[in-house]
Amino acid sequence: MFVKTILDEKGPELIRVSQIDAVRDVARLFKVERIGFAVVEDVAKVPVGTISERDIVQALAVHEGIGHLKVAEIMTQKMVSVAPDEALETVRQIMTEQRTRHVLVKQAGKLVGVVSIGDLVKHSLAECQVDTDQMRDYIGGRGYQ
Repeated sequence: MFVKTILDEKGPELIRVSQIDAVRDVARLFKVERIGFAVVEDVAKVPVGTISERDIVQALAVHEGIGHLKVAEIMTQKMVSVAPDEALETVRQIMTEQRTRHVLVKQAGKLVGVVSIGDLVKHSLAECQVDTDQMRDYIGGRGYQ
């Protein structure tokens, strides 16, 4: 399976925030939307990084109160990305090696989506269920002629 499969299922919607937004506002957005990741853009709407719950927690460890900080002060600038035709196994390897839970998806240099570790787990569970159902049908003598 490929990254495109996940994007087709979940859609291309990306949550975007500005690098000048307050971290407190981003944390509130995460709570309301029940998410933990956003793409960070500059004033020209160009992606310049990402921010995650992990970034916020790590900032808490070194700052006294982080609500007043700007996203640019704690965001991750290194953006890990793959193409829509990348194999999901490759994405799993990238997430493991880079110790990240989100990978951006770019096509022709344009940001078209994001794949999270949760997306990969959900997809893997669905594949396992299909395999299980097919095996049960095979063992039970159903589903073939």
